[in-house]
Amino acid sequence: MPNKSLHMKILLWGWAIMLCTLLLSFWFYYGTVTEELTSSSNQNTSRLLNYVRWKISHSPVKPGSSKFQDEIKELGSHLDIRITYIKGGKVLADSSVKTERLPELDDHSNRPEVIAAEAAGTGKNIRYSTTLQTRMLYVAQAMDNQGDFLRLAMPYSVIGERLDRVMLHLAVLLVMLTFGAAIILIFVGRQTTAAVKEVSATAQAIGEGDYDKRIRVIPGGEYKLMAESINNMAHRIKGHIRIIEDQRNQLDAMFENMTEGIMVLNPHGKIESVNKSMTELVPDTQEFIGRAPLEVLTKHEIQDAVDEIIKNDSDKGPKSLILDLADGRSMNVTICSYMDYKERRKLILVFHDISEVRRVEKVLRDFVSNASHQLRTPLTSIKGYSETLIDNPPDDPKILTKFLGTIRDNADHMSKVITGMFALARSEYSGKKLRTKPTDLHKCITLSMANLLSTAESKMICLNRGELPQVKVTGTNEGLVQIFDNLIENAIKYAPANTKVNVQGEITGGYAVVKVVDEGPGIAPADKERIFERFFKLDENAVGQGSSGLGLALCRSLARNFNGDIWVESPVDAETGTGSSFCVKLPVTAERASESVQDS
Repeated sequence: MPNKSLHMKILLWGWAIMLCTLLLSFWFYYGTVTEELTSSSNQNTSRLLNYVRWKISHSPVKPGSSKFQDEIKELGSHLDIRITYIKGGKVLADSSVKTERLPELDDHSNRPEVIAAEAAGTGKNIRYSTTLQTRMLYVAQAMDNQGDFLRLAMPYSVIGERLDRVMLHLAVLLVMLTFGAAIILIFVGRQTTAAVKEVSATAQAIGEGDYDKRIRVIPGGEYKLMAESINNMAHRIKGHIRIIEDQRNQLDAMFENMTEGIMVLNPHGKIESVNKSMTELVPDTQEFIGRAPLEVLTKHEIQDAVDEIIKNDSDKGPKSLILDLADGRSMNVTICSYMDYKERRKLILVFHDISEVRRVEKVLRDFVSNASHQLRTPLTSIKGYSETLIDNPPDDPKILTKFLGTIRDNADHMSKVITGMFALARSEYSGKKLRTKPTDLHKCITLSMANLLSTAESKMICLNRGELPQVKVTGTNEGLVQIFDNLIENAIKYAPANTKVNVQGEITGGYAVVKVVDEGPGIAPADKERIFERFFKLDENAVGQGSSGLGLALCRSLARNFNGDIWVESPVDAETGTGSSFCVKLPVTAERASESVQDS
């Protein structure tokens, strides 16, 4: 169907061009013939006019008489033309009008040919004659007498008939040429269509990837040069495509398998594509294609850097920055630009996860700082008492026992500090990687209270367990026991003798909230958040009590690892301003705890 359409277009366009050319030629020829016939008629009429004028000027008969009318009629009949003699606009004689009707004729002074003859001596005009009921050619000439005009008229149909014959001959010739040209155009159109069809099919095959397709080259053919050019183009394209495909496959393999996350931005700073590692670093990144990096990373630093590079439109080399994500991870982001095939600047963002490196550095830095801070005082004390015992050993056994007891207490404190530091570092290092499981909350609290029962009794403090939910929460047995051991131990440590420490819980919004309430001195509002910082102690002289300042920091780290949280409410008794309530919130799992747990 497309080939037939092409063939018809070639045929129609050829016909149109040929017809336009012939019509223009015939129009020019017909105009020339018409002009020549009209000119010839005018010349004949002028000769007849001169002849009639000569006859009238040599006639003895005066114009206006009946003999003059008869002479004009005889002359008009002999020459087969209409002769009119006009004087002052009045018709004195007319070869085509009876004598008695001459007075009835209109004034002829306003006739175009008479007006032209009065102005230039001779006038011509072609118009319809109401008298003779036909179209006439009028030629008028002024006589020697002023105001007298001689006018001849002959039918214009004679010229029209000759022109009609010319038009008929031209029309017949035009039809013959049209059919002859159509036959030639059909043959040429078929040949052209076949060549165009082959070129089109080959070009389409090359466009679809068949680079082995070639055009048949006919020696001496009209399309030989074009066919050779297309064949050479297909050969070169095939080689280029192979190189491009190899490079593309290499880049795709590198792009998808490198451990760093890659994000490509278009010239407007919108995400154009990301690799597999990027979707692993930041989940659902693929859903943000076509949007700004700020929407997926929620970090204005990277958006500012991208906007600056796009705004300045300059290539100053890669730009690096470090992002701290909301989940605690750290990313080293390198931003570099390149120009695409349209000379538009695009950006490539390379994300390298340095969370582990920074975490290790932080743990090491905190360990050194905390160890230096917490161990210097007990070490100084141990060294001082040891030197005293060596240089001046006391004779009193009680003093010696006191010195040795102080050394032992400081050594125990150092041991507890180091143990707590390692436990906290291990908890922070594990983070979200900690493998949690449904854990019996009631059982863990019961175990912690049993562990500290003797400590409470030694201080005459009553451990009171209130209503606890029989549920399982996200966590581990060891972690939950460690949390409640620290909270109950702190409550016992700071509560006055002969008071109570209550442990109670409830379910709120899918979370189990456990509260450890004491009747101690309470916590100042300014210290409510600081008490969860590492090495922060309300009592700076707590070495003697064995406090390391790491227990609550460890509790918060463990609770958050279990997708929970911990906080303090103080005072409990608003009137006395005493008492503290440490609250632990842990997510409840779908699995229920065993109902057979016995109270201890």
